[in-house]
Amino acid sequence: MTAVPPVISVVMPARNEGARVGATIASALDTAAGPDGIEFVVVDDCSAPDRRPEVGGAAARRRTTVIRSARRLGVGAARNLAARHARGRVLFVTDAHTGFSAGWDRTAIRLLAPGRILSVTVLDSTSAWRGHGCRLVVPYMGTRWNTAVPEGRLVQVASSAGTVLERALFERIGGYDEGMVHYSGFEPEFSVRAWRTGAEIVHTTDIEIAHRFKPREEVTAFLGAARTSIVHNCLRFGTAHLPESMILEMVRLHALEFPEHIRAALALLEERGAWRRREELAATLPHDFAWFVRRFGLLDQIGRPVPEK
Repeated sequence: MTAVPPVISVVMPARNEGARVGATIASALDTAAGPDGIEFVVVDDCSAPDRRPEVGGAAARRRTTVIRSARRLGVGAARNLAARHARGRVLFVTDAHTGFSAGWDRTAIRLLAPGRILSVTVLDSTSAWRGHGCRLVVPYMGTRWNTAVPEGRLVQVASSAGTVLERALFERIGGYDEGMVHYSGFEPEFSVRAWRTGAEIVHTTDIEIAHRFKPREEVTAFLGAARTSIVHNCLRFGTAHLPESMILEMVRLHALEFPEHIRAALALLEERGAWRRREELAATLPHDFAWFVRRFGLLDQIGRPVPEK
């Protein structure tokens, strides 16, 4: 008897997450309306030996594929690798330290449509805070959470702990940008590129993901170690999409805030072909960034109109 392929593939990178992976998988299975239609694809992104993903019970192990990488991939490449191994028609992209709301799988199937990406509501597992997707900050190329449901439920940037779309659409968009390094900026860049591809990102409050946000001391240590990568990813994101007249302003802002990181970040920008990436997107995407600006009435971070060129 041929096994029925899963409908939904939950894909997640995991670096030094240990038992949190198993807790995430258990939450997804326990709350699913149809657990038999779900698989999990976990990429162990070069975790330390004592902090590799722990999947949990036998039921979870039957539904889980763990792909171990001996070299550091980063969020984008790890998600793409998981997606390539996924068998489901639908991808649910999440983190390895999340909890799922009841019936999340049934709701995802009900709300999805061709060309549509779902951005789910993200909860702070330690407070009453809720995030409803994000909005773009230009020319810095960061994001801010929407703390209220956006009018019309269309969001500029999906929730990185809960982005849901058909696998065929993920492939058409081209997955996450592997020219970025390690952490930060992957979901915003993917989201802007998705809009420029012709997809739409719709927020839903019918699926909620409880997320473990790092405590302050972990955030401080993480940012200190990852800052050059974060600056580079912002610069690459902006180089790929911003009008040329704003790119210099973007670089100036980061140079002023992070003078000890800007030189290495600019070197990475050149090494990883940022301008070539810009040319590729301009030649292949049906919409330019000016279209995205008009679509959302986007202003820059101090309230000025964003130039089209």
